[in-house]
Amino acid sequence: MTQAPLGLLKRLFAGVPEAPGPDAAPDAALGADPVPPKSRLGHEPALHAMLGRQILDAHLRNRHQLLDRAPTDFRTSDAEETHLLVLAMSAAAQADGELDAIERGRIRSRLGTSSLDEDARSRLEQLVDQPQCLEELVRRVETPRLAARFYAVSLATVDKNAAINRSYLRYLAQRLGLPADLVVRLNRQMGLRL
Repeated sequence: MTQAPLGLLKRLFAGVPEAPGPDAAPDAALGADPVPPKSRLGHEPALHAMLGRQILDAHLRNRHQLLDRAPTDFRTSDAEETHLLVLAMSAAAQADGELDAIERGRIRSRLGTSSLDEDARSRLEQLVDQPQCLEELVRRVETPRLAARFYAVSLATVDKNAAINRSYLRYLAQRLGLPADLVVRLNRQMGLRL
């Protein structure tokens, strides 16, 4: 790396002023400061804030993944989250073109663990038979924890041996932006190796 780019990198990231070159003005060689002190900081405060935010987000994402030991259990979900997760299960079940009795039973058993009353459950069960738009459902996922749960309930619903379902799950993991290590862990938890 040449001296000029190295000096520029030092100024941007470390706030160090660039050393004067051989053709620099005599004032610069004598130690006069032609650059005001505030501009010497470069992008350091902004970079520190951005890196700090990314590290915190990654830490919180990993923490949520570790704390949520039963992502397919609806007892910890509120009504809105339960609604979204049941529709996620419906979309996964219909990915192969039909909702069979086994998949319907899996959805009912998960819904049975929710804190919803009978009327809300029956209304939600009626929605299960209707085709779901995956893109609309994915847009409603706002947190990494909810994304992991969305994937987990979809995984719990489908026949994991069918190639079309495995393709759907790979696509779903990408659309949700799930980290590869989390996908592997959830797959192992539920007996699937993609």
